[in-house]
Amino acid sequence: MRVGAPVLVREATPADASEIGRVHAEAWRAAYQDLFEGDLFRVLVERRRTGWPARLANLRGDTVLVALRTDRVVAFARHGTHPDNPHDGELRALYTHPGSWGSGVAQTLLDGVWEGSAGYRRLRLWTLTGANRARRFYTSAGFVETGLIRERDYGDGRPVLEVEYARRPPNPS
Repeated sequence: MRVGAPVLVREATPADASEIGRVHAEAWRAAYQDLFEGDLFRVLVERRRTGWPARLANLRGDTVLVALRTDRVVAFARHGTHPDNPHDGELRALYTHPGSWGSGVAQTLLDGVWEGSAGYRRLRLWTLTGANRARRFYTSAGFVETGLIRERDYGDGRPVLEVEYARRPPNPS
């Protein structure tokens, strides 16, 4: 694991939109390039780069956290109440810039999500079945597959499979 400057986790502001978009796009570019075809992939990456001003303006009760290292956003997470079960939380996104992969930033950010998810019975998330790095991260963080899978069409009429993971809150120390 690489060691770097300390990580600060805080709630995102509208001023973070561009940096969140940069992280989101670069993480997608590195993690999913083998999962989507060329033109669609370029469109999906660009949507992630440019869509954050609107997303931050319309959170619908969600919280977006950013992880900063030397005043630069290197990761972000979006979480809120699960749409089908108000006793559960849902981690809707957690992305780290590839330059910070393996540095512990994602785990630090996930710890921040746990702090903001107090009161939920468990935290659930969906990830692409082909996103092996993400799946290893969530497994190492204590998440387990729930057995639920779904198909999601990202815009080309060819759905991809996603798998759900869940974890109960960590025990307080």
